[in-house]
Amino acid sequence: MSHKIAQVVLVGVLMLLLVACGTGTTTTIGPNPTQPLVAADTTTPGAMVIANSTAFVDKYGTYRVVGMLVNNSSYVLTSIELTIEIRDAAGNSLLKENGNPVLNATFHPMLYTLAPGEGSPFEYSCDTGNGLPASYKVIISNIQSGDVSRADLTAENVQLVDKGSGWYYLTGDLVNKGTQWAHLNNLAGAVLDASNNVLSADWTATYATELAPAEDSSGADRTPFEINFPNPGTSGTPPWSLYWDANILENVTSYAITTTITNGYVDQYGAQHIVGWVMNHSDQALTSSVVAGLYDQAGTTLDAGFSNIPIPIKAGGSVPFSVTTFGNVDNNQNQAALVRTYTAGVDPGSTAPTKYKFIELPSSDETIQKDGATWTISGSTTNTSDQELSTATVVVSIIDSQNALVATEYTTIFPSGDTIAVGEEDPYSVSISLDPSVDSSGFKINTMVIGVLNQ
Repeated sequence: MSHKIAQVVLVGVLMLLLVACGTGTTTTIGPNPTQPLVAADTTTPGAMVIANSTAFVDKYGTYRVVGMLVNNSSYVLTSIELTIEIRDAAGNSLLKENGNPVLNATFHPMLYTLAPGEGSPFEYSCDTGNGLPASYKVIISNIQSGDVSRADLTAENVQLVDKGSGWYYLTGDLVNKGTQWAHLNNLAGAVLDASNNVLSADWTATYATELAPAEDSSGADRTPFEINFPNPGTSGTPPWSLYWDANILENVTSYAITTTITNGYVDQYGAQHIVGWVMNHSDQALTSSVVAGLYDQAGTTLDAGFSNIPIPIKAGGSVPFSVTTFGNVDNNQNQAALVRTYTAGVDPGSTAPTKYKFIELPSSDETIQKDGATWTISGSTTNTSDQELSTATVVVSIIDSQNALVATEYTTIFPSGDTIAVGEEDPYSVSISLDPSVDSSGFKINTMVIGVLNQ
């Protein structure tokens, strides 16, 4: 299986590297074919153990059981499965499956694979509408042996913020310190008590999954990340920890693709936008996604977000992107006021040749309705091809008087039946929130419509 490399252009001031909050060491361990499954609920030294656990009800009334799983064995362990029971004061199970009561439920820790000495947080949540929990029990119900070749990662520029909404936000950069490419399988974060027991935790998908070797000239050796999890009732800034499952990546295939940021702003609703172009310099159409980071004057990572590129990037072509979801900074004036620089780059792990055929379609009869700094662009598109389409995607960009991209959004047209018929005309409407502080009198609209051929 080949993996993808993307050359990433980061626009903005380079961040100062302040604090290294975690390190990884390279570990290569093969499976033991004769190793039996580890016994469930074992506390035998040298095996997988539940090191600690606790439970709390969050601000929104959800009951959460959290804890830490540690691999004390000498083997790589994977396919880890946990089983939980949650009961009320009378001993009745409060768990349900498909609306029906069940005695227990299975779930997985936040990291899929643990090498010797590694740990992973876990969490299971349930609605207290079924009754108030009085007790819980978590056991290890399944483990298999595996193998890993661990990458050497470290965390930098990390901060923990209590947004005041009942949630913690843990943000930072993960950096590859090794001489080979790294693939990040899972990333999780937690807050701890004074004895380093997990109080609250969660995993995230907000990061670039593949990192170039250390000191990559384009900055592809690092990725910003953002993890959020409920406040378990602590105050101030408790100790925190990061956990990752990352392996050395071999058999790498390179795709020439770059990003350029053209604008960054906060809209009238308090949402941060990072806008720019993804440029495909290769000889084949590609799909990809963009990961963006926000930084303060000192280089601390304030937030991270990502966005899938909505349409294929044809060979030699460009597609606009907009990253608009930032959990910590959005609607957080204190954090938003600290933003000084930002970065954006494609995720090499999501960059690949398109697996479907597509065609450009025309747009017509466009109108613009302006509601303050929000523009709604409406129009129609026609399937002018000689084949039926499965979907069509409309990407609308706003360009300033200097022909610079300032904002973009998209919508997808789905067929009313099985397909979009040949000659069929469909309406569309796209709303774009602009920077309310800018003069938009010279702005113009550019629309791209891409239909996916039904195969």
